[in-house]
Formats: sequence, structure tokens, C-alpha cells
Amino acid sequence: MVDASRVRTLTERALDNFDNPGTSVAALVRQAQRIAVLRHDYGAQIRFVYELTDLQGNDKRDIPAITKARNGLAALIGAQEAEREEIRQFMRYQRNREITSKTVLVQSIDQIELHLMQIQRVYDDSVVPSNLTPIDTYFFAKDMDAAQAKLLPQLQQGRDILAKVRQSIHEYLIETESELDAGKTESSFFDQVQMRINDALNKYAPVAAQRFIASQERVSTGGSEDISHALTSCRRMMESLADSLYPANNEVIKGGDGIERSMSEGAYKNRILQFVAESVGKHKDGKVLKATIAEISSKLDALLSLANKGVHDDATLAEAHTCVIQTYLLAGSLLAIADGTSYLMQDEDNTASV
Repeated sequence: MVDASRVRTLTERALDNFDNPGTSVAALVRQAQRIAVLRHDYGAQIRFVYELTDLQGNDKRDIPAITKARNGLAALIGAQEAEREEIRQFMRYQRNREITSKTVLVQSIDQIELHLMQIQRVYDDSVVPSNLTPIDTYFFAKDMDAAQAKLLPQLQQGRDILAKVRQSIHEYLIETESELDAGKTESSFFDQVQMRINDALNKYAPVAAQRFIASQERVSTGGSEDISHALTSCRRMMESLADSLYPANNEVIKGGDGIERSMSEGAYKNRILQFVAESVGKHKDGKVLKATIAEISSKLDALLSLANKGVHDDATLAEAHTCVIQTYLLAGSLLAIADGTSYLMQDEDNTASV
């Protein structure tokens, strides 16, 4: 779940200071990106990362922040729909950067602003010296006018791009404020994909779905006892998910790291990781599989640590919010693996497995 008060504060501050002199467009983009991250608006995150990144000579598929947002999308809505959403966001970015029908300026927004300032400085500093002869003054002024005429299109192009990006950020902030006023703390995009995860939960782990609903209801009250119950519900949800995806047995399985692990009833983390290893291992090489297991293992450890605070410590409402939403997102990732729609379930030829 999202810390609604924090998102609202950031959104209102960004809008209130939007027209302040000296506020760069790059700063506005970074503010919008921060809000998009907090609201789990992966689509907007992708577009804002494009705006802040110099794409000259870079493969946009290898930008870590883009990859992270893309994977977040894929975990929620499947690899193919995530790719379509990324294309939509890139097209929006490209429309703001078009100079001609065949030319797109792909420098970062910081670089564009800096370059524009430099050009403006050169343009403004073009002054005819006062100590020249009339004929020299004539030719100097003529050359200066020609140089300024060459700079004018660059100035106009830069200003147009900054104006388009600036307007798109304002529209995003206004839309966010409107959704917050309507009680939608998560992004509207996230609201749409919740149905997919809920359907998958009901299909693969109906008990887990019930426990997640219980955790949501409890954390919304904000009481210390209810926060504790919400955190416990998160742990139980992961247990139920493990029972559905990889039921307990008496086996002891050696992992890729050479360590033997029990697949017993209480070892639900081991069973979740074994499910990932066996499912993803059919489609990805050892390096990708190892990184995937390490990432999911780290997320599980973090969630279990938070969930256990409900038993041993006094957890805060913010920690409970974090635990609930991150449990939900991790469940979405695991269920996407289960139904074959995860980006991890695509073979090297990018053909999704059936």
C-alpha cells in the first residue's frame, strides 16, 4: 500500500512550486518520477527515466532503471502487455522530442537545458565592438547576424522540447492530484492490474487471497494490534502461496549453490525458491536463474523480517504498508511465473512459453 499523505504532500509541493523562477524542467521530471515510484506507476516511471537518460549510443534495453520498471510491469500484467506499455511510454517520450518527422533529440533533459543555456549565452554575448571602423562594423555585424541566425533554430528547438516535457509533467501531476482526491492512492494503472493478480491468487491460492484481503483490512485501521495482525497475515499469505505452488514433501534438494534444503511444511521459503528454480530454469541460463533466485530470496527475507516485527516488535504503520504492498507485488511475480506470463518464462528467442 502507498503512504497517501506522503504522495499528496509531494504532489502538492510540486504543483505549488511548478512556476517558480529557476525551477528546471529536469527538476520537475525528477519530482514526478519520485511520485511515480511511490505510487507504483511503472509506466510513468519508464517515461521519466527516458527523459532523464542520454540515449545517444545507449541501448535502452540495458538501462537498469528501465529494466527494473519493465520487470515490475511484467510481474503484474505479463511480459507481452508490459512490452506494449513500454512502447506506449516510449512513443510519448518520442513525441516530446521530435525535431522533424525523422529526427528525435535523445539527450537527457539535463543536457538539453545545459546546451540551451550555452547557446543562449553565446547568442546574447554577440555584440559589435564600439572601436571598429564603419566598414569593419558593417562586416562584423553582418557575420554576427548570420551566426545568430544559425543559433535561432537550435534555441527554438530546445525551447519547444522543454515546453512539451514541462506540459506533460504538469498534466501528470494534475492527474495524480485528481486521483488522490478520488481516494486512489495507487496509480490508476496499478488499479487495473490488481484484477489480474487477484484472479491468479484465487486460481492458484484462494486461501492466500483471503489472507491478503485480511491484511489490507487490518492495516487500514492503523491500530497497533491491527498492524501486528496485518503483518502476520502477510507471512501466512506467503505460506499459503508456497503450499499452492510447491506443496511440502519429505525431500531434501541440493540447490545450484550446492547447499541441501528441506522441502518440509515449515520451510516455505525453500519451497518458493525451488518452485522458481524449477520453473525459470527451463527457460533461462544459469546466470539469469542465479540472479533471479537471489533477488526473490532477498525480497522474501525482507518481507519475513517485516512480518516478524508484528510478533516481536512494535511495527509502524509505514512498515505495515510496505509489507502489504511488497507481499502483493512478490505474489504477482510468482503467479506470473506459475501461469507462464512472466518475462522470465520467455525463451531466448523471446517467444513466450505456453
